[in-house]
Amino acid sequence: MAKQLGRALLLKVGDGGGSEVFTSLAGLNSKTITINNSAIDVTTPDASSPAGALFASSLNGLKSVSLSADGVFLDETAEARLNTVAMQSDPAMNCQILIPDFGTYAGNFRVTSLEFGGETEGGVTFSTSLESNGAVTFTAA
Repeated sequence: MAKQLGRALLLKVGDGGGSEVFTSLAGLNSKTITINNSAIDVTTPDASSPAGALFASSLNGLKSVSLSADGVFLDETAEARLNTVAMQSDPAMNCQILIPDFGTYAGNFRVTSLEFGGETEGGVTFSTSLESNGAVTFTAA
C-alpha cells in the first residue's frame, strides 16, 4: 500500500435521517482512531504442579473503538450536528471513519467530549472524542 496523506483520513457524521446521509467533519487537523481489546485473566496454576511456572491465559473481553480529533471550527452542518448530538440526553450518532486506500469503520458512536477554544490572535478551535456504542464494522477499500 502506498503512503497516504493524513488529511485524507475522514470522520463522517450521520444526519440521523431515515436514509442517513454522512457528511465529513471539515477543518480537522488531527485525527486518531484506537481499537481497544481488553482481556479477561483466567490464569490458573497447574493442579499437578502448582508451584511450577505460571503462564498467563486470557479470554476475549471488551472491544471498543474510539476516535479523537481536533481542528479549526468552520461552523458547518457537520459541526452543528456534532454539537446537537453532544447536547442530547443520549449523545450517540452513526459515524464513518475512512482511512484512505485501507477501509471504513462504521457504527454508532457516543460523543464523550466536545470542546471549543480560541486564542486572541487565532481562530476558534474545537476537539472531540467519540467512543463506540455497540458493534463497529470494517469494510476494506
